[in-house]
Amino acid sequence: MKKLPLFILIYGNSGMGKTTDCGYSFPNALFIANSGALHSVRNICGYEPAAVDCNTVEDIIALLVKIKQSGDQNKYDAIVIDDFAFMMEKSIAIRGSKKPNLDMRDWGYINKLALEMRNVARYMGLHVILNCWEKPPKTNNEGHFIRGGAQLHGKLPEMFASLPDMVLRCGIDNMRKGWNGIYLCSNDRNYATKDRLNICYKLKPIPMNLREILHAAGYKLSRHPTLSWQAEAVEAITAQLNDSTDPLSLANTLYSGLLEKGIAPTAARWTMRDALDRHVIQTALNQSDRTFI
Repeated sequence: MKKLPLFILIYGNSGMGKTTDCGYSFPNALFIANSGALHSVRNICGYEPAAVDCNTVEDIIALLVKIKQSGDQNKYDAIVIDDFAFMMEKSIAIRGSKKPNLDMRDWGYINKLALEMRNVARYMGLHVILNCWEKPPKTNNEGHFIRGGAQLHGKLPEMFASLPDMVLRCGIDNMRKGWNGIYLCSNDRNYATKDRLNICYKLKPIPMNLREILHAAGYKLSRHPTLSWQAEAVEAITAQLNDSTDPLSLANTLYSGLLEKGIAPTAARWTMRDALDRHVIQTALNQSDRTFI
């Protein structure tokens, strides 16, 4: 079966690791972000991402259309938009600066803008990942309950979540060793989440690792050009972890082994992160497939 490009939405509070996971998972992506938003990619992942600064959602839409029309999307294997909610706030602020109060026509424009962004991203022909701040659930003035989701206005947290293939909420699991960030995805009455790939529904907890989640679904994501050896190393290390009765202790030993080979700590941690998460995901999927209820 042909693997179609994915449209993914992740949301969570600031500092939970959204940008870092995108940096690890899509090192050959074009990052659309405000200045300074990608420090975690540089300092944790250890490379300089391809990036362009956009101020508003209108700017993002225009850029994506230009990229598709010119064929420049072939230069990348994904587009990461970080942080879409902040750019939406800028679009609202600019419109609000032209009049004292926004009226129904203005909010109609904002809703249309968000949905246009969603549609353009959906048909880019390559993976598009949006990350956003989180908005809690609420009951609006008309008494309608709106689930939590991306920090957008009105009913957009629910409406915007209707088209992506995956909608993942960020969480923390302090019991996880290594990186305690996780994704949340379930039939939650309070927060919008989904996974059309049917991988995340089988994982508890879900490692905050989009690369390994997509790998489990049969997608092949490219590695950073300077780390071409990494794919083979992750596969070999995962096999060792799968055969071990104490994979966490073995992970420390294998990490030390990478350092002894002269591999930089940033690359060694990246490699072990993917291998350990792949081991966790493979183990959970195997267990899920063996059990009906």
